[in-house]
Amino acid sequence: MSFVQVGGTIGSMIDTSSRIRLSHFQGMLVFAVMISVAFGFLSRRRPMDRVKYIAWSLFLFLVIGIGIGWAMYPFSR
Repeated sequence: MSFVQVGGTIGSMIDTSSRIRLSHFQGMLVFAVMISVAFGFLSRRRPMDRVKYIAWSLFLFLVIGIGIGWAMYPFSR
């Protein structure tokens, strides 16, 4: 088990051996799915409307996220 000390106190040690390692795309995908599902259940009443809204918002999250990443790529060099 490996620990990382945060904040300079012994009580604030975090276990880093059981952390999930995600790429940026995987993190964006997990975030987009969770938020899309939450938006769908908070904004629509009928189940079919929810499914359509979840799919549409997930698609938009991914397209916009990839678009922003693509637009920022030239500045990383």
